[in-house]
Amino acid sequence: MTHKVAIVFDSSGTLMHTYRVAKDMESRGTLYNAVTLHLVSKSQALVAIDISPDTLPNYPPDQVLPRFLSENKIDINIGCASDDITTDDVRNMLKHDLGGARVSDLLDVVAAVREKCKNIFYIGTGFVIDVHTGAIHYVVCSGGKLFDDAEATIAKLADCADLYIASGDSMRNLSILAGRLKIPQDHVVPVATPHIKERLILDLKKTYDTVVMVGDEINDLRAIRAADVGVLTMQQCSDKLQKLCDSADILIPDISSLPDVIRDVKLSKPLSRCLTSRASATSPRQKAS
Repeated sequence: MTHKVAIVFDSSGTLMHTYRVAKDMESRGTLYNAVTLHLVSKSQALVAIDISPDTLPNYPPDQVLPRFLSENKIDINIGCASDDITTDDVRNMLKHDLGGARVSDLLDVVAAVREKCKNIFYIGTGFVIDVHTGAIHYVVCSGGKLFDDAEATIAKLADCADLYIASGDSMRNLSILAGRLKIPQDHVVPVATPHIKERLILDLKKTYDTVVMVGDEINDLRAIRAADVGVLTMQQCSDKLQKLCDSADILIPDISSLPDVIRDVKLSKPLSRCLTSRASATSPRQKAS
């Protein structure tokens, strides 16, 4: 009987190198190479704006974000939140925003990302909102490009397992990524909060013999713990929270090490034979005991 394996990937920091810029609405200062999740403290939410940044110059730069979103019927998605909230909750919160964040602020962070990253695979914008007051604390832009070995690695794994992407990014961006990597569109879960990623892993475990989660940040913690094999990649940043490292079964230096991981944990003999013929020479770094 064939041993069925599913591998679930986060996108930013796992398949792609991501560069983020945030603008503080109180100080008006700009944070370069920001870790977006570090900006989302208690009672806050990271909200993705589902619009191509290329279209932003078409809108009045001094228009406040709540009005910009409502008048133009622009979709928003919850990328990460400290509390369980919905997009309707956010739209209601925005009614209380005093108007600090404007379209011009989005243009500023987009320009900053594009100046730093010349070969961006895709780019997206969003904001961090206070759940209780409705105030926008930061506007954020993220730009990403595939890690050098991502396409070759995914091609190796696709012969031996079913591949999925679960990410806080929008479907607009993830569909481009999935198309590039030849991952089926119906295997893509957009706007995936930590709870959604965990639920995906648990659902897949009902169908597959082994489910692997590959992530890189604290928003992947629940899914890494829920998976049969939790893999933490250090390619974007090697400075990880200790509880994240402790929860992962295996730590790897980069995505190209993953075929060796799948082979070495011996998920199944057929899978091991399949990957042995394709695996790279790089050995994964096992989690320290």
